[in-house]
Amino acid sequence: MENQTKPEPSREQIIQWYKDEIELASLRAELSKLQRDATVSEAERLQAVMVIAQITQQPQENEAPKEGEAKTRTLKREAPLEEVH
Repeated sequence: MENQTKPEPSREQIIQWYKDEIELASLRAELSKLQRDATVSEAERLQAVMVIAQITQQPQENEAPKEGEAKTRTLKREAPLEEVH
């Protein structure tokens, strides 16, 4: 068996490798920022859905009195009768 060694990369190859690594690192950083933004947006959306659900639930809870509570009614004011002379 002969001892074969790999040829050393040229200066240009080393420079190109570093440029590629720098580009990959910047793309990974950008991807992380986009994923963070997407996660924040999803959390805000879920929070808005929860608020909407609470708002739509409140009128239904107010309409049906709970067991043991007195029913409330809205009184309407009738127009006064005109006096006949």
